[in-house]
Order: sequence, then structure tokens, then C-alpha cells
Amino acid sequence: MAKTRKPTCELLIPGTHIWQSWMGVEAGACVLQAEHSAEGARFGKEAARRVLALPAMHFWALPAWLKGQPEHLRSMALLHLERLGIKAADDEATVQVREMQGKEGAYLTRILALKDLPVPLSDTARLPDEVTLHALCYPLVHNSLTIFRELGRLVVAITSGSQLIYCTPLSASKLDTNALAELNNICLQLGFQGVLGRLESLVLWIDEGDTAQIQRVTGLTAYRCEMPAPTMPERGSCKLMPQDIIAERQSQTGRAKTRFIALAAGTLIAAAIAVVATMTSLVLQERNMLREKVANLTPRSSKVMDHKKAWREVSPAVDPTSWPQQILLHCMEPAASKEASITHWEWTPDRMNIRGRMPSASLALEYTQALKETEALASFELNGPPPVIASDNSATFELKGGAAE
Repeated sequence: MAKTRKPTCELLIPGTHIWQSWMGVEAGACVLQAEHSAEGARFGKEAARRVLALPAMHFWALPAWLKGQPEHLRSMALLHLERLGIKAADDEATVQVREMQGKEGAYLTRILALKDLPVPLSDTARLPDEVTLHALCYPLVHNSLTIFRELGRLVVAITSGSQLIYCTPLSASKLDTNALAELNNICLQLGFQGVLGRLESLVLWIDEGDTAQIQRVTGLTAYRCEMPAPTMPERGSCKLMPQDIIAERQSQTGRAKTRFIALAAGTLIAAAIAVVATMTSLVLQERNMLREKVANLTPRSSKVMDHKKAWREVSPAVDPTSWPQQILLHCMEPAASKEASITHWEWTPDRMNIRGRMPSASLALEYTQALKETEALASFELNGPPPVIASDNSATFELKGGAAE
């Protein structure tokens, strides 16, 4: 059965003189991967989880006996820091409070608070998933005082049982009499506070100092050994996070959103342009086809117009409903027309004029009225003056009118 491969994690730590990159798995020993400069380091691309171990100068790592209920330890720890003149926000990203042991309503607590110092990352393109104290990445000796170097600076770490309770850089640049006096002063202050248990040894992870002198001055059994390889911190063991990393992550998130919006807008614009270009191409094709059709029909259209004009000219002669003879026959349809003598008859498709003589005025009125009511002549609005009576009692009449619109 194949074993599931654990995800690889990267740990950036401050080495003795320069920053180092170590690779490992969750809660396992790490292997040195690369070395950087003393000014800063950067994460690689391969790791699934990235942890930044900051040096002791970036933290306040202090023990304190706090009395009260366990749920109030954080508030009491913040008051303790305030009494020491340390300003810290009530935020899990700034202050971590961990209970070490309890006794008669009091709790030995380790307070870990971030200082407001810039993070030594030379490249912020890849940010850490977690930030922790460098000393917490090592299996420290129980009930001991351990001295090592971070980026050339001496650091002391003190444990109570297996737990780290105190860590701070030393002001001395080398392990001499001044450094030993500073160590004694630290132990004395912690003893007065009642937070320092029984120390059994002094461990040197550096090739400095005289162990005999150290044992004589401090009263602790001193021995020297190789600094062990760091252990990858367990996921979620520390929730501290410097403010500049938080700000940079928010800035990256904002830039990512802006890029996404710009990309989405660009995609929509490109799609719209593509649609418009396609529609324009189709319209141009249709226009060109129509132009070709118009070009083909133009010579024929001129012939059609000539034919139409010619048909208009001959239509009165070839249309049975509009022959002049037919219109004249319609004028002779009334019974009174037998007595009429037509003296003038004029007709066009748009106008008609008729004049004549009747033996009497009554026949003239009868005839003109009959013409007005003839259905075949209804397209003309015929009107005229009353008949004119002559001396022999005969009468002349006249009707004329244009085609009704």
C-alpha cells in the first residue's frame, strides 16, 4: 500500500550569522535547504506551508504568575505588560498567552508579545502562513539555561521543565564576564518574581566561553554541544503575525481583486468587441451583396421605367375601361340622350367637359342629372350651370369636372 506523502514545509530562521532556509514536514526535523544574507531572506516556491521564525529581538518572551480564573488570563497578561511599560494591543496576532502550570488559583503563564519592528523579508511576494519565536523551533534541554547566537547576537533561553518560559537577546557582544553578570542578573530577577524553577544546567550552543569559569560564576553545570536541527512547528501552534505582513497580505488581496476585476472587464470588453466585429462583418457582407444586386438591377430598372412611361401613354387607348369611345358611349346611356345634340366633348383620364343642345330645358335638366348619376362616370365630379333657354324654347347645357381623388 502506497504511503501518503506529507506536504513539505519551509522554515526561515535566523542562523548564527545569516538567515537560513530549512525544509521539513509537520512537527518533524528539518533539513538545511539554503542560506541567505544577514539582512533578510525570502521563501521559495515549492513549499506548501511557510513558517517564519523571528529572532528574540522581535519579541517580549516573559513569564508571570497570574491569579484569577483561566478565562481571564489574557486580560491579566495585558495588565502585566502594561505595568512593565509594554504597550500591546489585545489581539491574537500581537500577544499570545499560554498557561504553563497552575497552583492554588495562580497560573505560571508565558506571555509572548510582538515588538513593532519591520519583518526581515527581502521579498514579500510570498508571505509566511505562520510566525513564531526562533527559540521555540528547538528541543531545549529541561530546566536549563541555553545560550546561542542569532545573526551574530547572543541570546539566552530559559526553560521550566520542557517549556520555554523566557527568551531575550543579551547586551554583551561576547560570552565574557559582563555577559555572565547579565545572566546572573536575569536569573536573580526571575527568582524574585517566583517564576524561575530549579535550573540544572547551562547549555552552550556556541564555541565561546570557558565552561569552568561559567560554572564557577553561575553555579550551574555548563557543557557545550552542537546546536540541533530545528523542528517544524505544529500547525496553529502560534497565531502571532506582524502588522506589516498583515498589511502586505491585505494589499496583495486588494491587488488580486483589482487584477481579477480588470481581467473580467477586459474579457467582457474583448467579447463585446468580438461580437461587434462579427456583426459588422455580417452587415458589411449583406451590404456588399445588396450593392451587387442593385448594380445588377440598375440597368433593368431604367428599362422598366421606360416601359412604365410608355404604358402610361398608351393606357387610354388599350384599357377598355378608359377608351374615349367607351366614355362617350357612357354619356349616351341616359334615355334623354336621344334628343341631345352634343356640340362639344373633351375627355382626358383626369378631366371631362361636355356641351350640347336639347329641345327643351326640362330635357336638358333630365340629361345632365342622369349623367351625374351614371355609375361609369362616377369617377368624375361633374358640375355645371343651369341650362340656357333660347328664343325657340331650346336649351343649351354644359358639364365639366375632374377625376375624384
